[in-house]
Amino acid sequence: MANQTYRIGIIGCGGMGRSHSRAWTKQPNATLVAATDIYEESAKRVADEYDIPATYTDVNEMLATEELDIVSITTWQGPRAEATVAAANAGVKGIIGEKPMSASLGQADEMIAACDANNVKLVIGHQGRYAPANIEARRLVAAGAIGKPTTVHHRAKPHAGLLNTGTHAIDGWRFLLSDPETLWVIGQTARTTDRWERRTICEDLCMGLVCFEGGARGIYEGDLPEPNVSMPKIAGTEGMIQNGPDGTLLLQNGDAKGWQQLTPPSEPKNQFQELIEWIEGQIDTHRGSGVQARYTIEIMMAIYESLRIKNVVTMPLETKELPLELMVNDGTLPVLEEGRYDLRAPFEGQTRKR
Repeated sequence: MANQTYRIGIIGCGGMGRSHSRAWTKQPNATLVAATDIYEESAKRVADEYDIPATYTDVNEMLATEELDIVSITTWQGPRAEATVAAANAGVKGIIGEKPMSASLGQADEMIAACDANNVKLVIGHQGRYAPANIEARRLVAAGAIGKPTTVHHRAKPHAGLLNTGTHAIDGWRFLLSDPETLWVIGQTARTTDRWERRTICEDLCMGLVCFEGGARGIYEGDLPEPNVSMPKIAGTEGMIQNGPDGTLLLQNGDAKGWQQLTPPSEPKNQFQELIEWIEGQIDTHRGSGVQARYTIEIMMAIYESLRIKNVVTMPLETKELPLELMVNDGTLPVLEEGRYDLRAPFEGQTRKR
């Protein structure tokens, strides 16, 4: 099996479709055979750039025709679950989807259930788990270099939305903490404009406080007012870690005065290679598995859910729909400034950008 060449299909031929295509061309035991996009010109553009022989505008037609081993699902988050379920039912061996995993917890569960039922390996592209600085920080934390972890923090880039930028940040927290369970979440969200992000309803601003097993707190800030405050990458009872220049880490603890600058060892693997190793049974799981990504979706949904129930959300989260959408639809979050606008893919006739 180790000598097998895997037939790869791309579903969604925008920027991330090109990124995945480029990555697959660098895998010696993979060959790109098909690309699909609802816009034929997008599929043909990627096919021309990466010498992909077949293009489609219908996912099911591609799945029925091409006998694919692995698909990259690089659509927007809204249709990702439907494409994942279709690919799992079509008999592929592995799926690597982009982030965010889905637009609701229920969709994430549908994806996992379909993959489990068909023995399909599901990965979501949280590539931060392959960054040498993150891997070394995780090792240091697990080894007790900063004592008991207490806080992780992320201030999102402006005008992006929780589902867009929160997914890498929150998955990154869990990775640094060796993937703990989530105990509870409290959050606040505002939406007075008709804001969307890649055709999913989006908040104007939000914050979340996440309590992980062991007590560490994650603090998420999205589009909150200035001023910014500088926070370490991770803090603990006996020290802290920050990102240093050029991929280094800065460690401060009782072992030395001031900051120690550490150069992390390189990471030889990437998420595409590791998916093939998982399919072949060389490893027991993938560090970016769909099961891990589900935790991130659950936490983001719980930030919204906290406003909806006006309380702390004790995990596991039971609400399967997108709580933000529920609040918009039931009038809890009415639009006070008319004019629908999408941050990433403008609606036809859209005039407002943010």
